Amino acid sequence: MGLLPSLLLDSIPGALRLSPLAYGLTLISLLIPAIILIWELQQRHHEKLSPPGCRKLGLHMRSNLEDQNSQKYRIGSDPGKGQDGSPLWRVKALFIYPIKSCRGIELQHGDVIRTGMKYDRQFSFAQEVTSLPSLEEQADGSHGVKSEWQCITLRTFPRLARIETEVWVPDPSSPTYSPNGEFVQSEGCVVIKFPFSPDIDFSWDGLRAFVKILATKLSCQDEPMVEFRIPFNPTIQRIKQNGYTSEKMKIWKDAPEALNMGAEVPEEIMAKLKYCLGVSNPFTLFRIDTRNYREVFKCAPKKEEVGFQTIIGMADSYPLHIMNLASVHDVASRLPKSYYKNFNALRYRANIYITGPPAFAEDYWAKVRIGKCKYHISCRTTRCKLPNIDPISGIRDRNEPERTMRKYRVIDKGSTSPCLGMQVTPLFDEGDIKVSDEVQVLSESDHFFLKV
Repeated sequence: MGLLPSLLLDSIPGALRLSPLAYGLTLISLLIPAIILIWELQQRHHEKLSPPGCRKLGLHMRSNLEDQNSQKYRIGSDPGKGQDGSPLWRVKALFIYPIKSCRGIELQHGDVIRTGMKYDRQFSFAQEVTSLPSLEEQADGSHGVKSEWQCITLRTFPRLARIETEVWVPDPSSPTYSPNGEFVQSEGCVVIKFPFSPDIDFSWDGLRAFVKILATKLSCQDEPMVEFRIPFNPTIQRIKQNGYTSEKMKIWKDAPEALNMGAEVPEEIMAKLKYCLGVSNPFTLFRIDTRNYREVFKCAPKKEEVGFQTIIGMADSYPLHIMNLASVHDVASRLPKSYYKNFNALRYRANIYITGPPAFAEDYWAKVRIGKCKYHISCRTTRCKLPNIDPISGIRDRNEPERTMRKYRVIDKGSTSPCLGMQVTPLFDEGDIKVSDEVQVLSESDHFFLKV
């Protein structure tokens, strides 16, 4: 028995003293109502965060990747129709990642716009980094310390994988819908959740923290979650009212003007989020400015050929990312058995997962039709160590799968990195895509990865 219970027992007169079993049962009977109360308060808090007039976007059933490790997806087939008339090459699953490097949302169907899947990678967390000027900058007359916002990713902050996101979109059929609603006017909102365990001490707040953690464990969750929400596309009025600023945020070699949305996050919550992620620098959340999307050149189709310039939000390089499950199975089959029993394709953070083609057939695709829409297969996806991070736990492996992929997937003459998956550009302004859509290859060619 611990020190505190022992002290409590010693302070009770002998005639009133309970046996350890009776004492334990009494303590539990006192805690249960408190746990129920805390649980109800958490549920009410969650309901309060659910924005009026909106519905939650995403799959409301089991994941379409639930059986991704089945061996039937390892062996490819020729394109065409099965005996039941369904396509043999088809979309298996769809995902969007509203905040760069955070947990994704699975869809059954979705809209595709010029920047990729709608709602995908429109936000990014960033930290402020200070540095001395480079030699070139010093030669140009710059001698002072410079400060800039830089996006953060799973590569350096693996606990971003633990941050959950929800997208709520306006729903005219909702009984609380109003065209003047706060988040209806902002095209919906994003609910952000992250794990944070409060401190436990002998104060009333400490008791509340203990009960909250206990209630979390009883509900089969690892840690209590902190929640906040932000508008998906804030109106000009809200931007002015809340004092948003437009600042440059560095994302690889780009530095687009983006909206600093830090004013939407209470200081107390921001401090907890920094602690959760292990960020010590000044920290904030950015949204891509919809009037200032990043233009993509490199291997994307040329404007004079397709009539428009390829653009993206906070994605690394291209609007969409496609992944063939047979290719993932091939990589998994070569990993040391001591590493993984169930290798998760979500490590590669693709938008579109497909089944049917043999492993790595996609390496040479040039143009495809998915459903009714055509797509340009712009280049192969070069891989860093990011897939070494487990997408559920946020735990990083030192070696795999990056080491295994380096042995046989350094295949593009334009890069020294291993490749898996393909970068994709929509060849239309607006379209749609859904699970089970047929995938048809329209043309093939070799690829050469261009860094700039």
